[in-house]
Amino acid sequence: MVHPTQKPVEVIEKLITDSTKEGDLVLDCFMGSGTTAVAAKKLNRNFIGYEIQEKYIEIAKRRLMQVDLELTFKA
Repeated sequence: MVHPTQKPVEVIEKLITDSTKEGDLVLDCFMGSGTTAVAAKKLNRNFIGYEIQEKYIEIAKRRLMQVDLELTFKA
């Protein structure tokens, strides 16, 4: 974990799956290290996130790039 309140991706995926459908928009006003963004991307949801700490924005960007790579090679 890189953020003090980071949640497991699997927990957030369950919440997103239970409350949205593919193509829906997920909003995270306190993005932290991007767990919700990662889960949304993996589940084919659109995402908007806000974070004021630059170090967490950079971490979230790296995590999302990793998901892009994983999804590219999975297909």
